[in-house]
Amino acid sequence: MAAEKRNKDLLVGAVIGGVLGAVTALLFAPKSGCELRADLKEGYHQVSEKTQQIAGDVAEKSKQVAVQVSQEVKSWRSGKSENGTAEVAAAEASIAATTVEREEH
Repeated sequence: MAAEKRNKDLLVGAVIGGVLGAVTALLFAPKSGCELRADLKEGYHQVSEKTQQIAGDVAEKSKQVAVQVSQEVKSWRSGKSENGTAEVAAAEASIAATTVEREEH
């Protein structure tokens, strides 16, 4: 889970950095007001599309992880686990955390 959080933080930082860099470049570029507004509008649409794409990718990955963990819990519950209830409890906690994380997005 720590690696996923780092990846998520990296993506968020990259998006924010890209937006700030683009806005700064546009504001300091010698253009007329009309050209600047058109560039800002285009930049907004590009960032919006990229953000939606990233959000979809993250949601899909979270769904895959949740399904995998759910399948593992089911197999552990059916008696295939060596450590029994401790692993089931850990897996259930992981599912709960994944569910909460998905709901926050």
